[in-house]
Amino acid sequence: MTDQITIKYAGGTDRGKLREQNEDSILMSEFEHSDVVLLQVADGVGGHEGGEVASNLTVAFMQASVAKAVLLANSGAGYVPDWLEKTLRQAISDSNLQLIEQQSTRLELNNMATTIVAILIHKNEIAVGHLGDSRCYQLSDQKLLQLTEDHTALQKLLNEGKINQQEYETMPMHHIISQAIGLSRSPDIEVEKLTLNKPDCYLLCSDGLTDCLSDAQIQHVLEKNDQLENSVDELITLANDNGGIDNISVVLLRSE
Repeated sequence: MTDQITIKYAGGTDRGKLREQNEDSILMSEFEHSDVVLLQVADGVGGHEGGEVASNLTVAFMQASVAKAVLLANSGAGYVPDWLEKTLRQAISDSNLQLIEQQSTRLELNNMATTIVAILIHKNEIAVGHLGDSRCYQLSDQKLLQLTEDHTALQKLLNEGKINQQEYETMPMHHIISQAIGLSRSPDIEVEKLTLNKPDCYLLCSDGLTDCLSDAQIQHVLEKNDQLENSVDELITLANDNGGIDNISVVLLRSE
């Protein structure tokens, strides 16, 4: 018999110290008559209004797609074993096509796009999906593991063996993303399914956090605070103290 898992989550977003506005969006959604929870971080790109609109629209599109899947499951289709992965992948795909449709509505939105990283939870299982360089980390057994791989031009060159690790770390192209919501009608969506264990912690974040804090600094904050809200606030504060060079978004999930 599987132990009963309870979850807690919290999140926050901040403009940072250098950006004129916040183009990040976060959303934490529960769905009626279900055990389903959706957690999201989106980092908009495309300049000024475009980036902000892209991230805001995407988290709303994602929420609507999952809500539809929950309604269908509760109407008789049920939560089949691969429901989590299929639902999250479909939500990302739906959101991508809807954002592309929105790009033609106004000239200033023509180049808008956004990263997305999301966790979909049902009972004691989660699915993690992403496009772009917003990340998901897992803290388990005092080890912080990056679950997602950045979809950037440099990461692609490294994976293909065209550059080595030293070149990867020193070259200045880390923020040129190769996958995102709004860039292509057929993105390579990555989704991974995991089982929740006590007392694991999961972090969703935009690159405004990871550009300013090391993995060791992040892990220290997650381990020292009992309250997730305190961890969220401290991570954002530390990122700002270390330069705040971009918008900073954090969503935390803990299983207990």
